[in-house]
Amino acid sequence: MNEKQEKRSIDGYDDSSHLVNLAGLIWRRRKTVIGTITLIVGITIVALLIAKPQFTARATFMPPPDGSGGLASMLRDPINAILGRGGGTSMDRLVNFLDSRVTRDLIVDKYDLRTYYEVDYIDEARKALANATDVSVSPEGLVRVDVTDKDRVLAAQIANEYVDIADSLYVIAQREYAGQMRRFLETRVEQNLRDLSLAEEAARAFSEQYGVVSLPNQVAALIDQLAQVEAQIRTLDMRIGAAREILGPNHVSVRELRVEREMAERERRKLLQSNGATTDPFLAFQDIPVRALEYARLEREIKIQSIIQELLFQQYEVAKLEEARNVSSLTRVDTAIPPELKSWPPRTRIVLVTGIIAFVWAIFVAWFVERWPDYRRRIVESGGRT
Repeated sequence: MNEKQEKRSIDGYDDSSHLVNLAGLIWRRRKTVIGTITLIVGITIVALLIAKPQFTARATFMPPPDGSGGLASMLRDPINAILGRGGGTSMDRLVNFLDSRVTRDLIVDKYDLRTYYEVDYIDEARKALANATDVSVSPEGLVRVDVTDKDRVLAAQIANEYVDIADSLYVIAQREYAGQMRRFLETRVEQNLRDLSLAEEAARAFSEQYGVVSLPNQVAALIDQLAQVEAQIRTLDMRIGAAREILGPNHVSVRELRVEREMAERERRKLLQSNGATTDPFLAFQDIPVRALEYARLEREIKIQSIIQELLFQQYEVAKLEEARNVSSLTRVDTAIPPELKSWPPRTRIVLVTGIIAFVWAIFVAWFVERWPDYRRRIVESGGRT
């Protein structure tokens, strides 16, 4: 026990003696310490004053969300038209596009950045622009474009140019998407007109052959219900086909449309089961003449094609309107303005850190100056003995 206490007291004495020696060294060589710190900090301050300050301008915008299944929202999520159908959300692909060589080349050419950066090759200008640009996505889903440059006005102009390029991308892609959808719907409308004409012709031929057939109210009501569900399913099949062709098979709109179709299919099965049938609900009406049931099926097909026609015409008009739009669905949140405060260098922080490093270095210099006479004397003495 006494040995441990004695050891602690010796260690404490050694620690305190080291601090005393260090303090004594600093005091004896205070001119060296102060001079070293002053020299290093002074050089740092001069360098900071000479260095040109950098300014960071920020532009913020919000792209439209991924399509929610509706035709208009699908047409306003057009980023795949130019960026391809790769993985990730449209936000990810948009950020990658803004970081791409294509975008940088547009900005380098517009602002003649090769001359501004004083480089000979466009690759060097691209690299300088990439180092000055940071594109990020906030937790709220906003795209932030930060551009840092010694020219505060140019930094703001380039940041806004990134947003202008993204806006133009959406306008062009939106128009292209709407055109594809319009052409797709035109084909479907023409097919629907032919199908409706065939169904009406079949019903007319049936009436001419067998005369007018009167259907019970229960059958007529079932025809209306089935026609609504069948028309909804067929229309969803068309929309799924269009979304797969234009947006790609993995797009969120395709998945949501499939879910909607499954719900409609469940409603159809429920309607069939409620009438005691699995495939043809009219088989449950055994007391109705065969001709009446055949006419009911013809009437159902006419109603289905009529409902599909109405839905297709509505979507066709939406596609035409979207194709004529010249406005992007991109939302500008903040336009970049020339910043007043510099973003680099952080002079106060640099001076403080440099001061701490200079103090430590000054202690080593003072120790070397303190010990140098002894080392020199030993070297001389050892040389004399040899």
